[in-house]
Amino acid sequence: MILAQVEKNTFVEAEHEVMKFWDDNHCFEKLREKNKGNELFRFLDGPITANNPMGIHHAWGRSLKDIVLRYKAMNGYDCRYQNGFDAQGLWVEVEVEKELGFKTKKEIEEYGMDKFTRKCVERVERFSGIITQQSKRLGQWMDWDNSYFTHTDENIGGIWHFLKTCDDSGWIQREYKPMPWCPRCGTSLSEHEMTGSYKIMTHKSVFFKLPIIQDGRKILVWTTTPWTLSSNVALAVNPEIDYVEVKVKSDDAVLVLAKNAIKYLGDDKLEVLRVFKGEELVGLSYETCFPEFEAQKDIDHKIVAWEDVDATEGVGVVHIAPGCGLEDFELGVKLGLAQVMPVDDMAVFLSGFGFMTGKDSHEIADEVFSELEKTNKLYKIEPHEHSYPVCWRCKSEVIFRLVPAWYIRTQEIKPKLIEASSQVKWEPESNGKRMNDWLNNMGDWNISRKRYYGMPLPFYPCEDCGNVAVIGSKAELKEKAVNPQAVDALPELHRPWIDEIQIKCPKCGKPVSRVSEIGDVWLDAGIVPFSTTGYFEDRQEWQKNFPAEWITEMREQVRLWFYSMLFMSTVLEGRAPYERVLSYNAVVAEDGSKFSKTGFMIQFDDAAEKIGADTVRYLYAGAPVNNDVRFGFNLGDEARRKLLSFWNIFTFFDTYARIDKPVLDGFTPDAKNLSPTDRWLIVRTNDFIKKATAYMDDYKTYLLVKEFEVFVDDISNWYIRTNRRRFWKTGDTADKTTAYWVLFFALNTCVKTMAPIIPFMTEKIWQDLTRKVMPSSPISVHLSDWPTPIEGFEDDGIIEQTAISRDVIATAMRLRNECQLKVRQPLSTLFVCANDGDANKIKVFEKNIKDELNIKEIKYISDFSILEDFYSAVNFKVAGAVLKQNVNKMKQTLEELSSQEMESLTTAVKNGGSVTVPNWEEEFDSSIFTVQTKAKDGIVSSECANKDVVVALDTILTPQLLKECAVRDVVRQCQLIRKEAGYQVEQRVIVSISSDSDFIMSALSESKEHISNELLADELMLGRGIENDFAKDAEIDDDIVHIEIKKVD
Repeated sequence: MILAQVEKNTFVEAEHEVMKFWDDNHCFEKLREKNKGNELFRFLDGPITANNPMGIHHAWGRSLKDIVLRYKAMNGYDCRYQNGFDAQGLWVEVEVEKELGFKTKKEIEEYGMDKFTRKCVERVERFSGIITQQSKRLGQWMDWDNSYFTHTDENIGGIWHFLKTCDDSGWIQREYKPMPWCPRCGTSLSEHEMTGSYKIMTHKSVFFKLPIIQDGRKILVWTTTPWTLSSNVALAVNPEIDYVEVKVKSDDAVLVLAKNAIKYLGDDKLEVLRVFKGEELVGLSYETCFPEFEAQKDIDHKIVAWEDVDATEGVGVVHIAPGCGLEDFELGVKLGLAQVMPVDDMAVFLSGFGFMTGKDSHEIADEVFSELEKTNKLYKIEPHEHSYPVCWRCKSEVIFRLVPAWYIRTQEIKPKLIEASSQVKWEPESNGKRMNDWLNNMGDWNISRKRYYGMPLPFYPCEDCGNVAVIGSKAELKEKAVNPQAVDALPELHRPWIDEIQIKCPKCGKPVSRVSEIGDVWLDAGIVPFSTTGYFEDRQEWQKNFPAEWITEMREQVRLWFYSMLFMSTVLEGRAPYERVLSYNAVVAEDGSKFSKTGFMIQFDDAAEKIGADTVRYLYAGAPVNNDVRFGFNLGDEARRKLLSFWNIFTFFDTYARIDKPVLDGFTPDAKNLSPTDRWLIVRTNDFIKKATAYMDDYKTYLLVKEFEVFVDDISNWYIRTNRRRFWKTGDTADKTTAYWVLFFALNTCVKTMAPIIPFMTEKIWQDLTRKVMPSSPISVHLSDWPTPIEGFEDDGIIEQTAISRDVIATAMRLRNECQLKVRQPLSTLFVCANDGDANKIKVFEKNIKDELNIKEIKYISDFSILEDFYSAVNFKVAGAVLKQNVNKMKQTLEELSSQEMESLTTAVKNGGSVTVPNWEEEFDSSIFTVQTKAKDGIVSSECANKDVVVALDTILTPQLLKECAVRDVVRQCQLIRKEAGYQVEQRVIVSISSDSDFIMSALSESKEHISNELLADELMLGRGIENDFAKDAEIDDDIVHIEIKKVD
């Protein structure tokens, strides 16, 4: 655990060193200069909200963006590195209110709107700085000094232009509608803001009974929003469904309700008097819940027909309050019903509502129940679990409130939006369907908010002539202003300063003030394809970056940022502002639970310093985007361990390269001198490059990560494993250099292909390895070019040859394990039963197979039966009738036969006819026996994964094989002692080995030269002590071996 922590800290420390290296050497600036003027990669960054520090969930999208930009840059593209910050709107306001301790909008006005706006800007500046530093720590390369902010005058001016374009089409309109309203924030919410804002909650629902004036019956009604009973104007029934009159215990009056709702009466039901259609109720008058309210006077309360009423939930009678719900409002408009709006901005009841006046609508339920009970209108109260909306920003419960708001009508542009969306490549494809569903079902866009810090709506309604002027730019504002100099003097286009500017009504010339509302925050982000790329300054330059080739954000942005951009771009340019959209799911905790700002949350800074930014990036890059990704420190450690496998390849190479100091610049190996594993690794690396390129071109980083892990395993557990002796042996420099070159090609390919994903580790390897063995390499891996395959190395069958050979090794290794034969124990023979084609493939790697399995010889056979012995056994199906009670006696006889007797009997059984059995007097027909096979003594076998190949091991251990094993065991112990003594790999030594075991000493004596070579020993003393640096006893099987070691100066 301690070693793992040290290792982890080492990687984190290295990341900080790499960041400093990048800064000191201006690597990002050099990259931009290198690709300047090349083909553009048209990228657009979705603005992150500059309102709080980054959580770990933000790192997914920012990692993906940086990975793609780094990849494109390695391919020579001139990339757009402009980061974006969402910098105004309700999300900022709410946090500033918390900082100031404000609870209501009134406190903001008392504090001063100018000071409040300044506080909002200060917060944006503070957190944009924090996020910038966090993003740098993630390894994200952007032009941080040129980030765009959505609260600038340029961005606001772009939105004004869009709104004026909409107005020119006749789409801007002010209407009264019941809107989702947050009392805490004091503003309405749009449809797309409500997406995902519904939560499962339990509220008190109420069943109440209202007198029908014409006949004294009472009609049963149900609602989950008791506060809206203040504004009841009608009851709705379905003319086509069955209703009933029911006599009940609790009331002398007959109750009327839908037939399907009788279950709600329970034991209170006495008798169903009759069944009738709802049409009988239509037109009847009733007494409302609180007829004494001033707001209820002069309203004719009647039962109306509505085909949408059913009795699957409730009692088949719907309470209608057009001022408190959209469906009620639409029905009310259709039927000409009164519209009563009972509460103010803070959901407090207005005057005219009796006992409710001045009280919070969220806290009135119990009083409503009490007042209903006083007038014998309460039937019962029940808890009800349902889906109820909350404010997306402050999480307060939302109400529906009849308010005036500004809308963009969508009916006319809807077909164009659907067509524009259909031209986009959505990933996953399901999100294209989500967008299409949203566009088909969307209503008008509510763009106004009754708040302070946001884009001021440029609407100037004239009270005298009724004209509404929509201003399309700051220049137009100055042109039409009563005082043009005041426009020049504006510090910014925000409230309260913008509120002071009046214009002359274009129609009647009277002074007109701006409406007080600000705009929907998604207008701010939706205009960035135009406001950040020069659309309003240099249209020709803007066209170079439009549309964006690729953008990415969370899936929830389908109905938010992706939608607002699509809408605004279709209005301005008649097409989508992006060609390809990648959306990813949510980040959740390791146990699958959701992260929460008020609950459990992993901050990015903590993750980066505990497990490293590379680990964070690697985990996200490897996650398919259509699933939630689990994140936690345990999963981070698992990802880091995978990276460690890659790091270990570098460590292996570096360990021996430090000794040999190979210079590979300009070196090209002679193809005829390449070993089969060399050729395999070159071909395999070429294949990896092709796959990596295809995956990155398709923006599928998770497929690259998966392929990378397989490739790393191939290098580690095949090439290095089978070639390690080539690196540490002395002599044969040419072969060693070839091995270095081949391994470097594979390792450096990994470094380059993974540089976009794990920029820190790859940079560290580049500096410590690549630039040493290839001095002509660029100063940074991120200034290198994307790798390309080596020409002339196509797969000529080497991949399949390798696969079948590794299959043989894996199968034989499993047999060793099952027999508890350690690999250090040599075995005499590996038998391979295969057809000629497979045998020839295996022979290519025969030397590797023998080395890996520690086998003396491989024998190829076509008939496995030569490894089997035949024997006779009782055929119980036939023998029972002949031998009867002597069947088991015969079985025992066969088991006790000598090998010669069994061979004779089996030959006779094979020949058929009558046979004799030792110790039995009579002859038997051969049919009572069956000939079976078993492996010869010492032979174990198994099919390979390729079922056409069977391998077998001869496990009989001769004295010589046992001696060789003893030598290997001793050598291994000596190597461990070298390591424990802290010797370098190349250190020459003097070794002394002694033991009381004559067997071990004899074995060592016979292999003295081999041992000396393995240990880099200038002298090897057997049975004699030396003046040593380090000494230790080691147990070899049941014997003790004493080892002493001293380094040679």
